[in-house]
Amino acid sequence: MEKLRADKISTWVNGRLTGNESVTVDKVSTDTRTLVEGSLFVAIRGENFDGHKFIDEAFKKGAAVVISEEEYPADGGSAVIVVEDTVKALGELAKNYIKAFDIPVIGITGSVGKTTTKEMIAQVLSTQYNVHKTMGNFNNHIGLPLSVLNLNRNHTVAVFEMGMNALGEIDYLSKIIRPDIGIITNIGISHIEKLGSRQNILRAKLEIINGMKENGVLILNGDDELLSGLEGLLPMPVTFYGINENCNLQAYGIESMGEKGVHFTVNIRNRDVDIFLPVPGIHNVSDALAAVACGLELGITNENIQKGLIQYSQEKMRLNIIQYGNVKVINDTYNAAPSSSIAAITVLREIAGLRRSIAVLGDMLELGEYSGEAHRNVGARVAHEKINYLVAIGELAKDYVLGAIEAGMDKNHIIHFPDPESAVNSLKELIQPNDVVLFKGSRGMHLDRVIENIFEDIK
Repeated sequence: MEKLRADKISTWVNGRLTGNESVTVDKVSTDTRTLVEGSLFVAIRGENFDGHKFIDEAFKKGAAVVISEEEYPADGGSAVIVVEDTVKALGELAKNYIKAFDIPVIGITGSVGKTTTKEMIAQVLSTQYNVHKTMGNFNNHIGLPLSVLNLNRNHTVAVFEMGMNALGEIDYLSKIIRPDIGIITNIGISHIEKLGSRQNILRAKLEIINGMKENGVLILNGDDELLSGLEGLLPMPVTFYGINENCNLQAYGIESMGEKGVHFTVNIRNRDVDIFLPVPGIHNVSDALAAVACGLELGITNENIQKGLIQYSQEKMRLNIIQYGNVKVINDTYNAAPSSSIAAITVLREIAGLRRSIAVLGDMLELGEYSGEAHRNVGARVAHEKINYLVAIGELAKDYVLGAIEAGMDKNHIIHFPDPESAVNSLKELIQPNDVVLFKGSRGMHLDRVIENIFEDIK
């Protein structure tokens, strides 16, 4: 973060300033546990906490400026800025801050694949730019502004991920960052419990347009039937990517190399270019194509597109392959949606080969009335891929079992547990040397803890 004076911050957030108006900050924090001296502390009220209770601690740790909804005395050389809503103030601060940077801004949204796409784009752009990107999955109304405020003068391009749970949220985030390039990875059924239909999810994702600059460009997944149906209907240039023939940017000759990765070819600037992704799973080709399309918009050479993608590596808990002794574990416990679960099961089959395979699947949450059908479809995929064992964990996971049995899987190779804790001991007995085991479920199922408990004694 570049240095900002208290009076500038106060003007940007429409606040009332008391204390030292000339004091400066070069960092921002909403958590006193990680706050360092010289920071701006924004007191956020959450469902389970209230940052206003930690203002004293923030000042003791060296906060120079505090944004608060409550009156608070500014001591010494510090300043306090009082606002009506600290969350909105954080958004206004980020919106005004990013205006000072004349650099390309990329905004990414979609039901699944946002973080992978963000990382691939950042890797491709880093071959010719100094890239700033969303920290982890800081993609909501608090995380995205914090990511924006980490921009500095050394950065020459910014890549931001935008998540949502309801209509209006992408509109809010897009208007903060004002993207030059907008990317929608797909329209799945994540969060359909709150939005009601895929059409409403499409509406929510298309809110990215509302904040885009006048000369903005959209990059859309042409293999998604809802997104491909938008051809000719949007008020800006659109590039469609995918494996379908009608896509502007098409991958062909796709070949899985198991654990080693995926190879495919794409025509870039009228030349066939071979791409190698050093991560397993054919589903990653789609995200890579989004990165290629973004690279083309920003002048990345064909050679650097190849170089950037070959240097990509998975983030922790996103199809992370770990060797525990002689057992291979695919840790994909960060989140789960039907499409990503099916993709992970396919990867399990590709990596296992002739070895014994076990799919440990936890509940997929927030699917509403589609939950039963979605879980049954994933269970059916376990059977179709001829996975040796299915271990279903959670109340909703009963439908994995039904789907697998209906698809012909042997009942004796299916086990259901009501919760993660009850599964640990049985999994310890089930897993044998040379097995390949997939752990996949929504973050709230905490399957990462199951992995830790099973393999706690193995280095």
